[in-house]
Amino acid sequence: MSRPVFFSGLLLLAFGLGLFATKAFYYELPLTPSVAPGPWQVELRIHIRGDGRRGSVRALLPSSGPGQTIFDERSSSGRLSFSIRDQDEHRLGVWTGFLEDIQEIVYQFRVQSQRAETVIPPAGEVEALRTTLVRRYTRPTPGLPASAPDVAELLDQLDLPGPGDTSGRLRTIFSFVAHEVERVSSAGDDALLTLAQREGSAEGKERLLITLLRAAGLPARVVRGLELREGVAPEARLWGEVNVHGVWVQVSAVQGFLGERPADLVELGRGEQARVEATGVRAVGHRYVAIREPLRPDEIASMLAPDNPILAKLSLYRLPVGSQAALRVLLLLPLGALLVAVFRNLIGIPTYGTFMTVLIALALRQFPLALGLFLVGLVIGVAVVARAGLERLRLLMVPRLSILLCLVVLVVTGFALAGEDYKLPDLFAGSVFPIVILTMLVERIYITSSEEGLREALIQGAWSVGVAAMVHPLLRSENATYLMFSFPELVVAIMGALIWVGGYTGYRVSELFRFRTLLDDEPTGGGRV
Repeated sequence: MSRPVFFSGLLLLAFGLGLFATKAFYYELPLTPSVAPGPWQVELRIHIRGDGRRGSVRALLPSSGPGQTIFDERSSSGRLSFSIRDQDEHRLGVWTGFLEDIQEIVYQFRVQSQRAETVIPPAGEVEALRTTLVRRYTRPTPGLPASAPDVAELLDQLDLPGPGDTSGRLRTIFSFVAHEVERVSSAGDDALLTLAQREGSAEGKERLLITLLRAAGLPARVVRGLELREGVAPEARLWGEVNVHGVWVQVSAVQGFLGERPADLVELGRGEQARVEATGVRAVGHRYVAIREPLRPDEIASMLAPDNPILAKLSLYRLPVGSQAALRVLLLLPLGALLVAVFRNLIGIPTYGTFMTVLIALALRQFPLALGLFLVGLVIGVAVVARAGLERLRLLMVPRLSILLCLVVLVVTGFALAGEDYKLPDLFAGSVFPIVILTMLVERIYITSSEEGLREALIQGAWSVGVAAMVHPLLRSENATYLMFSFPELVVAIMGALIWVGGYTGYRVSELFRFRTLLDDEPTGGGRV
């Protein structure tokens, strides 16, 4: 190893590891993800098409309360002014200004959610409800037609307990909607239509439940929120809240809870206010994205705003949700490339380059290792057999490679169908399998077999897949993902290590085994006396 190589690598290693040590030990940033479930980072993106005049956009904003703690709220809206209005039943974010062409509004927040339980008190422990409360939350509305004749007829059929047994009336109505009204995703959201057909959408069932509760004299209102689950985009949810003996109790006929809201539901607001609406625009659309954080809220705060302002500016936790999700995977690639370089340059394992092996590991990332290796082996086997058949047709190279691409697509499609038929989610994930990476591998095997023979092509292909299998656990590791994302300066240290690996000119491990007989031989001349 030459002196410039040594000192260049040492400089990069010292800088990367020094910055890492400063953040980890001086500023005491956590080195491992939290064991307990961390908060969610949620992002609302609103897209509007204005008509060139002044208008406004309004959106429900969450607030801290039972079962959820909201922190780190931020908004980005360009030239539009932003304000928050605290209303009776919810918080409302309002963006106002001149709405021209296509504009985007981004609102972000973090939420730590947990199960929220409300105990229904006995009737004798609280005072009677105020008249204004009963009048407000039992009156009919267009979305909650509590005075409809069909509703009154059904309540007669249910034979509800007397007005004094509030809990009994609630449980009877809840049981009817939860168990006797079917949920059909394509059905309507209307409460009366759901009642007539005995089936409705998720929102239709919840609206029917709230309508029946109001008609039975129980104050009830709509609650809007989000369902947050890992690996799935946030889904808008609607459930109900009923006042029992002066206490608001959350209830859902779809989710099946009564007084106990699950931790995966985050409340945005109460009432029939739309989640997002606008005036003075031609069109408006919105979507939510979310990512689960690996740290506790206090640790997130230390990552977002360490004592050093420069480090705070460089924190990746400030980025939008989509950018964070991509970087959590992207920052693992240098680590995988370092391992591949070690296998190739120090150990001497022949593979199809550095990037191909890392990309194969990336393609296997969404699968369990055994299943991923089986799928890759099957695709390669199909490609090799097809190549033997295509040789007899004597086609040009580009059409032959295109035919192999078609075969790879068909094999992956077959995986998706098999996963659906046999209810195997891992096989069904083949529908998003990186077909391009597999096609590149098949193409590399095909070209190598043409130039160096099929045996050499299969040997290099097998080693490439084998090294990718060794890198695979690293790309799936939560600890590695957390470290590289929280301390991106480690990429600089990896660059230093790669300079050292690249500057190494000694024997590889495989060469030591290959020529070990020569090393063991005694010299022929100058024996001992």
